[in-house]
Parts: sequence; C-alpha cells; structure tokens
Amino acid sequence: MLKDIEKVLAFFQQASEKISGGKYVTISLIIPMTYGLFRKIESVVPLLQTLQGKTLNKILMESIKQRLSVYEQRTVCRMATLLDPRFKKSGFQHSSNAEQAATCFENELANFPVKETASNQPVAPDSSLQDTLLDFLGERSMNNSVNSRVDAILTKRQYLERAIVGQDIDPLLWMKVNQTDFPAIGSLFAKYLCIPATSVESERTFSKAGQIISERRTRLKEKNVNILLFLNRNSWLK
Repeated sequence: MLKDIEKVLAFFQQASEKISGGKYVTISLIIPMTYGLFRKIESVVPLLQTLQGKTLNKILMESIKQRLSVYEQRTVCRMATLLDPRFKKSGFQHSSNAEQAATCFENELANFPVKETASNQPVAPDSSLQDTLLDFLGERSMNNSVNSRVDAILTKRQYLERAIVGQDIDPLLWMKVNQTDFPAIGSLFAKYLCIPATSVESERTFSKAGQIISERRTRLKEKNVNILLFLNRNSWLK
C-alpha cells in the first residue's frame, strides 16, 4: 500500500517543488502543470496493486478536476500561460479554454496604445506641387485610419504561429531578446508574468527571520537583520 501511495504522491512533490520557485516565472506554470499532473496520475493507475492506492488515486484525480482545472478559466492564469513562449496554446488541457485565452489576448492587443513615431507623422504638403486633379488621393488616405483590431489579429497570429521554445528557456529573457518584434506583447509580459502564483517566497522569508532572530540573538539591529535576510536576494537582482 505504501509503495502505491509513494507512486502517486511523487508527482505532487515534483509539482510542488517546481511551482514554489522564487527566482523564475511561476504564474504561467499553473495550467500546464495541472494538466501534466492529471495525465501522470491517470497513467499510473495500471501500476497500482492495492485497493487503497487505487482509491487514493481516484480521489486525487477528482480533486485536481475540482480545485485546479478551474484555473484554465481564470484570466490571469490563462493569459500568463498563453504569453509564455514555452506553452502558448499547447499548455491547455481544453482547446476551448485556449481559444478563449487567445480572444482575451487579442482584446488586450487591440487596446494597446500605439505611440506615434516620426515616420508616422504627416508631412505638410507643398501647395505649389499639388495637382488639383489628384486631390482625391489625399482625401482617401485621411479616411483610412489605423485599425487597431487588424493590427491585434496580425500580432496575435505572428506570435502564436512561432514554434514554442524549450522548457529551459526563461520567458522573460526570451521577451527581452524579441522585444523589438513584439512591443505590445512586452507590455503584457510585465502585466501578467510579474504576478507570483504562491506566497511561498514570503513564507520562506518569515521562516528565515524566525531562525535569525532567536532568544539568543534578541539585540540584532534592524540594519543587520535586513542584511542577513535580503543580501543574497539583492545581489541576485543586480
């Protein structure tokens, strides 16, 4: 029985360790890891030899459906997954949720403010060179305003049609390299991928503080406590 339980819970340990990272993006991992966890637990069923192990496996599969699969329908999580170049639409369990995420992605791009560049600014015409017989061209060009929805559709298609990158690629570094190709998407990265998925990092800090400030070290100055708690983190950020 214990061997069966170990087989099932080993996948949860892997998922917990991966999603609890503090130095890489975790919000985009929720949906694909939920799907991967469900697949792994489902695949281990033929290997279970006891009734208790099979019962536990069934309960866990139902819990994943009820507690974790719903994240595919939450805007922040599915936008983060779609924006992550390692997953995009492939990270979703249900294609309908992936399509809804793509629609939300398109709406975000359509609302992205377009900055006027020097090349887009109109040039004052020279009246001496104008031909009155062709003045209709200027009237038509003025009426053809920039369609933000079309631009959003093209940007979305261009991004999603690119092949997904390897799992060892940092999505933030990937965006930094491809910033010039997708300026609007870069802003969405800052909006969605900066949100932590868990409070693990803050809990680690509290635990570390409890170990540093003990009954035998009650006279530590605030400055020294900050150095002991945050020195390594600040050096990493630099």
